[in-house]
Amino acid sequence: MKNFLDLQATELCLDVVVNGQATKNYLYDHLTFDTDQIVTVDEIEILPKYTYLAINGKLHIDQPFYMWYHQVSGQGWLLKPCQG
Repeated sequence: MKNFLDLQATELCLDVVVNGQATKNYLYDHLTFDTDQIVTVDEIEILPKYTYLAINGKLHIDQPFYMWYHQVSGQGWLLKPCQG
């Protein structure tokens, strides 16, 4: 069984699908998409749902995806490990 530190060391990936084309991105990658695309990340609809956040036809996710998604979707608490 993995402990919390083992989980932090795991290279987790995001499943990004743009117009039906699947790719993998690292969990902490910054992402940019054109607003004329259909985009899902880990089966979560991003475009066209969040088109209103785009600037000049591009949606920039300039922080780790799940931190960004937590803010724009307004969902619950996001827990962070203590820095000791």
